Amino acid sequence: MRFQRLTQAVTLTIFVVLMALAAYPFDEGLLAEFFLRLDPLITVGTSVATRELSAYFIPGFVFLALVLLMGRFFCGHICPMGTTLDVLQVPLGPRRKPSVKRNSYEATVRFRSWKYLGLAAIMFAALGGISLVFLGSPLSLVTRFYALVLYPLLLLTGDSAFQWVRPLLADSWLPGAAYIQIPQKVFATNLFVAMLFIGVAALAYAQPRFWCRNLCPAGALMGLLARSPLFRRRVDDSCNGCGRCIRECPTAAISEDPTRTAYSDCIVCLRCVEVCPESAVRFSGIRRSGEVPRTVDLTRRGILLGMGSGLLTAGLFRTSISQPRALGTERVLVPEDLIRPPGALPEPDFLTRCIRCGECMKACPTNTLQPVWLKAGLEGLFSPVMIPRLAACAVHCNVCGKVCPTGAIRDLLLVEKNHAKVGTAWIVRQNCLVWEQDKKCLICDEVCPYNALSFQAVPGLHNAAPFVLENRCTGCGWCENKCPVEGASAIRVNVIGELRLAKGSYVEKARDYGLIFKAKDNSADRLAPGTFDVPQQELDAQPLSESPNSSETGLPPGFIVK
Repeated sequence: MRFQRLTQAVTLTIFVVLMALAAYPFDEGLLAEFFLRLDPLITVGTSVATRELSAYFIPGFVFLALVLLMGRFFCGHICPMGTTLDVLQVPLGPRRKPSVKRNSYEATVRFRSWKYLGLAAIMFAALGGISLVFLGSPLSLVTRFYALVLYPLLLLTGDSAFQWVRPLLADSWLPGAAYIQIPQKVFATNLFVAMLFIGVAALAYAQPRFWCRNLCPAGALMGLLARSPLFRRRVDDSCNGCGRCIRECPTAAISEDPTRTAYSDCIVCLRCVEVCPESAVRFSGIRRSGEVPRTVDLTRRGILLGMGSGLLTAGLFRTSISQPRALGTERVLVPEDLIRPPGALPEPDFLTRCIRCGECMKACPTNTLQPVWLKAGLEGLFSPVMIPRLAACAVHCNVCGKVCPTGAIRDLLLVEKNHAKVGTAWIVRQNCLVWEQDKKCLICDEVCPYNALSFQAVPGLHNAAPFVLENRCTGCGWCENKCPVEGASAIRVNVIGELRLAKGSYVEKARDYGLIFKAKDNSADRLAPGTFDVPQQELDAQPLSESPNSSETGLPPGFIVK
């Protein structure tokens, strides 16, 4: 096996294994997000956007330093995006190798400036305080593809296959197989992510590794540093000019004169060494060899276009009312049901740091974390939100913060995470079986892990009605998820009262606010349905009314002071 294929197989295997281990229960010390921290675009782009040099990005800066020595070896041997594109190139790419004339550096320089323009746009948007890293980061794209597309497909395939063999196993030597279930995951935007990634891979039909050659902003960033690496390609005088190295080069980094190399586009795959019939090609740091003159069309107009588009995008985002950090507003504007994961930074900081890799969504054991379309504005595209109606937040899980590669979701101890209030439940009385139909139901109280529901007597109802104790509600969403009402739940979580701290203790902040988050240990304040049954004549005389405390406390309907 070729050396490059061996290193690609090893690194892709490690990447997939780390993704698989990014789950609950989580092994402390496991760097599930390790590859994401290596991405130079995530490192530099996020650092510029946040105006902060975080410890999260140390591995990325180390790899950038190595680019000065070894060129773009990351692209040729480590990047899971490049390896995946190489795999997909087999069915999607051209059947024949391009000719020497078509695959030389000079013949393929037409689109190479695009990646530099994309890099300029992302970096200048970052200077404007807006992170567009998620649009161009190869590690973010490929992780999102594996997490939101391949992972649920793998679970579905495994479950379908298991259904075929389950009767055979259950009837023979493994009776317990009848009770085995493979949990399934569903994700929003998965179809779009799949089509986007396949579209990028299909560009290989025009040119092998089209993404790496022409579009990857991370490759452009490394290319700027790899213009004269220490470890580089050199060609001996024994070269006969056959051109096989030019035909086989996956990024067309070799000039029509095979002794010359564009190091900024060379991914150090060593293919030219392997195919040379005269063994005239070497990679070493001993001698210098000729470099292809700069022929990428980086015109002044193109550079200004890239810079201007980034600044313009940042300006439009900052002045749009649909954005969560709109200028001139006293508070962050977010939809009421934009429930971020527990431990998420304050919304503007969260959007700046989040790279939309999907790692937290893949790791979430309940599947409540989903990528969002435009609910958080264009700036929040693909960012994670909780969908309590789909699933609730697991009380004993804090994995989302542990796998976040940028700290957009803080890595919290479990006790801290359970005090990171994400919102507050409220009751929609028109949908509630008790309030609207006077039926017996206390499911929301039964499933609430924090004893945040109280059932009280209400004039006009035979059954005790639910009220939310807001100082006990963390917004975990179990009540909304398990509400038996069809369609929209009768109890829903919104962002009222959420706690989002950039630093400091959630436990202390919750204590300062008078919040009491603890698992329920008794049912003293819960009453069984029917406790407050009243005669029919009294029902007729006493129409349904608001909570007796609501007028006194000024709280919204559904809330009472404990």
